[in-house]
Amino acid sequence: MIFLVDANVIIYSAVDCEQQAACLGILEAIVDGADGRTSPAVLEEVWHIERRGRLGRLDGLTEQAHRIFSPLVPVTDEAFVLARGIDVPQLGTADRVHVGTCLAHGIETIVTADRGFGATRAIQRVDPGNARAVKKLLAAA
Repeated sequence: MIFLVDANVIIYSAVDCEQQAACLGILEAIVDGADGRTSPAVLEEVWHIERRGRLGRLDGLTEQAHRIFSPLVPVTDEAFVLARGIDVPQLGTADRVHVGTCLAHGIETIVTADRGFGATRAIQRVDPGNARAVKKLLAAA
């Protein structure tokens, strides 16, 4: 099972926070063969946070994530059209692009701490802090 990894999972894996261990574990599972993917749109969000420096020194995080997730899931014209058709007020435009990307590529699950994704029925949200759900997802991936 393929799943998309949101920016917050990558960022939380690198900062001292409650979800750091869980997010780091997800990335390690992907390195070990779980079929987690991400897109250029997600990595742009990580890059933005890295460059702002407000969460501390995250130098190289985007580059490291790119290596883990390469090749990236492309944000295509179809993904953008699908994103524009998503009418979920809890999701901003970038998050709608993530959902559209999932839909365009047949990805049914996104791993994200962002609860707004739970408001859409288009894809399933797995919270990285939910150890049971993550274990089930990684077993299927």
